[in-house]
Amino acid sequence: MSGRVINWYLQRITGAALLILLVMHFWVEHFAAEVRTPHGLTFEVIQQRFFRNPWFVAVDISFLIIALYHGLNGVRNIICDFSIVTKPMRKVVTVVLILFGLGVAYWGIMAFVGNEHLNPLNPKGTSVAAVR
Repeated sequence: MSGRVINWYLQRITGAALLILLVMHFWVEHFAAEVRTPHGLTFEVIQQRFFRNPWFVAVDISFLIIALYHGLNGVRNIICDFSIVTKPMRKVVTVVLILFGLGVAYWGIMAFVGNEHLNPLNPKGTSVAAVR
């Protein structure tokens, strides 16, 4: 199987995965029982729910990575299909998009797991409420 065929299949698979992860994300973040409190949905409710269960972190990180692949692969396909791009330029476009995707993925993952101000279990003991 060629790389183009693999990318074609992965585009369809990630599209279906995005639909499933989107439903999971909306259910967890917007329709769970904590939303129906008198105070409604607050940052603290999301933060407590998020860090109490590692599955929430895993679902959101998966959502990020799959959405990045799906989106950047689509951008690459558009650039290569609908513009006059030579074969060497396709490789440059691919490398630039891969590097951009890795940078955004790192940045996004660090926002989930590496931000000490968002994590109530951080070693410094500072919470968002203390920072405000």
